Formats: sequence, structure tokens, C-alpha cells
Amino acid sequence: MSADGPELQHPNFSLNLKSSDVSEESGEDAKEGFEQEVNTMLSLLQSELILDVPQSLKFYDMAERILDKFHISFTGSLSLKADVEDRLAATSSLGQNKLWSSTNLYQQLLLLEGHVPRTAETSPRAWIEAFLFRASAMLPSDKRMVLIPVTTVSPSSSTTLSGLVDYAAVVASPQTARTLLDDTQVHNLRLCMPTGFFVIEANLSILSHDVPQAVCRMYYCGRLLQKKVVRGALTNGHDWVFVHIKLNDNYDGASYTWFPVVRLNIVKSYDGVPQIRKPWPDVIAAILLHWVENGFSDLGSDDWYEMMRIS
Repeated sequence: MSADGPELQHPNFSLNLKSSDVSEESGEDAKEGFEQEVNTMLSLLQSELILDVPQSLKFYDMAERILDKFHISFTGSLSLKADVEDRLAATSSLGQNKLWSSTNLYQQLLLLEGHVPRTAETSPRAWIEAFLFRASAMLPSDKRMVLIPVTTVSPSSSTTLSGLVDYAAVVASPQTARTLLDDTQVHNLRLCMPTGFFVIEANLSILSHDVPQAVCRMYYCGRLLQKKVVRGALTNGHDWVFVHIKLNDNYDGASYTWFPVVRLNIVKSYDGVPQIRKPWPDVIAAILLHWVENGFSDLGSDDWYEMMRIS
């Protein structure tokens, strides 16, 4: 990996669940039932890139039923802590001499806004990767980010599920990073992956309607990798929903929390030139940095978020 950005793994990486990959504690019947439900959900997603509002509501309801069936419950919302300005002062200057500095992130985003049309057919990956590359440049010199892009969603048999997430981001020592670059099979990820953060591209026109299916996928990642906590983001490149999931001790069920939206605020001048409002790109990049570094850990005192419990 260069000092300026993460290593990119081969794009044919996929998360594959074999019958031996999940602990027997969770039960074969429950495992297969969950696989079949998620396969159905992903099949619907594959039919159209962006679903309209009526379809979005139907899909949301279906994903919610899957969550209920497999004991995955919403336990409260996240809120940004009050010291955001102090945190930004400490993080925005990180990596300022690297290619993906804060200044260059803004320039890259402006370039995208001015040259890439945003339509239903436009992939948000250029925007997503800009933020992930910025987060990688903020790491200390003894850490490396391995960014593993995933091919398009394609459901398969009841024992193998490919394309579960769109990106997996890992922060590790240089030696472990090299190991992960050479082998991204599930058994190696489980053994060598010190952190993990999962990015899922939004498929629905209303981002909040997409949260239940993102939770399903992230929960599946946790079961697959046998992690009790997983973190990830659902995004269309501009709007980011950060999701935190805690799996039950036997991996049978989970609880999740999420922060509604952190938005890349784009405005246009009178002559149509895009402008990016500060500080939101820096906020998104800084949250990504912390969440990738702590992807398998519970929320701590140094986190950007805190819980707002349901009354």
C-alpha cells in the first residue's frame, strides 16, 4: 500500500457461506432459513437498481419481517456527540501532506459533481471510494487499510451467498495487510481480520427504507465471521447511514442501532457551479476512520456517537 491510500483487493472477492462456516450452536435449520430469506431479498434487489416509492415500501416491509423472524431488534438511535467541532479540529489535519488530504477530498468531490451525472444508473462508488481513501490517509504510519470491493449482488444456493456487501474495509498492521491482500477467503478473514467495516450501496430511493436489508446483510457478515459486534454504512455516496449491530451470544439474533443520515451538502451557485458545504465531508471521513478502526468493538467513550434509548 502507498502512503496515500488503501490497498485494493481483487474485485472478484465475495463472502461465501458454506455449511461449515457458522457455529452449530445457531442450528442448521435456522441458518438455512435465514440464507433463503436473504437470497429472496437480494433477488428482488437485483431486478432494479433503484426501486420507486411503492416498491420501496414493500421491500422495506419484507426486510422488516425477516428481521423479526430472526430476532433482530432495533434498540435505539445514535446521535452525534456535542464535541464535533473539537473532534474535527483533531482529525481534519491528519494526512494533510498526502494525496487524499482534506483539501484534496473537497477538490475530488467537486470534480465528481461537475463531471459525473447523478442518475438512477450512476454507481455511487466513485464518491464512496473518495471517502474511504481519505479515511485511509488519516491512519498512523504503522497501520494500513485494505479495501476489498465486491462484485454485484448475485444470490446463489442455500449454502453459498455471494456479494453480501459492496466493500469490506480492514485496518491492520502492514504484515497482516499483506496477508489479507493475498487471501480473502472466509477462513483467513476470520483468523486475520483485526477490524472490519462493511459498506453497502443503497438500492432504494428512500435511504431509511433500505436500512433493514442492510442490517440483514451485516448480521449475516457477523455470523459468517463469528464476530459479536459489526459496524457498517449504507450509502448512496452522498447520504450515509451508520449502523451498529450487536449479535447475541449464540449468534441467534441481534440488536441494532443507526444514525439517520449524515449528508454531503451540495449547493449550486447562480451560474450552476457546485459548491460543497463544510464541514460534512470531513465529518463523514472522520467517522469512517474511527468506525473502520473499531469495526468489531462496541461503542466507547471515544466514539463519535452515543446511544439515544427508546423510551
